[in-house]
Amino acid sequence: MSGRGSLLTDAKLLELSPFHVDEGERIGFLHEDKAAALGRLIAVDGQRDPIKVVANPKHPDKPWRLVTGMHRLIGTRLEGLTVWAIEVSGTPEDLADLEASENLHRRPLAPIERAKFSAALVQAAQERVARERGGLKQQQLAVRARWQRVKAGETRAEEALTEEVGYAVQELHSVYSWEESVGEALGMSRRSIHNDLQLFRLVIEPFAELAEQLSRHPVVGENASQLQQIAKVKDEDARRQVIEALLADPEIGADDARILAGVD
Repeated sequence: MSGRGSLLTDAKLLELSPFHVDEGERIGFLHEDKAAALGRLIAVDGQRDPIKVVANPKHPDKPWRLVTGMHRLIGTRLEGLTVWAIEVSGTPEDLADLEASENLHRRPLAPIERAKFSAALVQAAQERVARERGGLKQQQLAVRARWQRVKAGETRAEEALTEEVGYAVQELHSVYSWEESVGEALGMSRRSIHNDLQLFRLVIEPFAELAEQLSRHPVVGENASQLQQIAKVKDEDARRQVIEALLADPEIGADDARILAGVD
């Protein structure tokens, strides 16, 4: 049985002036700081996700009408960039459904997945700054040495995190020119960067082979505070035992796993 045709059938990729796109009436709200943050990301890293538009022939000054991607559209306007778009077609009901469904599908990331993306963004910013200064290898060695000292018990994890978060915030500001409110609009406040890097450095990176299974744990996988209870275990071997206890029993939480591992 054939399904309903896709709105992307015969779609065309276009490079447009964002001033030629009419955003019209939207289902969602415009968050200006988020638009500014996305504009900065696009200016530095390029646009990776096209907006969607339909032809708007009755308005020659704005020959396109926005379907999805308002914050990307406004962000490119703020940065003076062109915007990549996909031309779609369909009934008004189809287009309204596309806008609603795309926003629904942009769900908040679960903590482990989010921590991986945040760490990748921070690392990219750090390496960009280091490369511009001619010190990429030294920067990579410094990061590795910092966490080796934690593993050896020579430095507390919280001290290493405070140091790394401080550098990360500086480098994100340097690369993307983010003001504090703009960073917060993308969920990249100092506190959120700290929490994401804590989870990445102490749970995901040292136990990469277990992280995906842990993310699917019914009690702990999508609970940030439960995952922090794992990250706060100082000894790496004990931390592994806590994770393994959780993976062995889908009904227990981090507190019970810490007891089973002999931490508490």
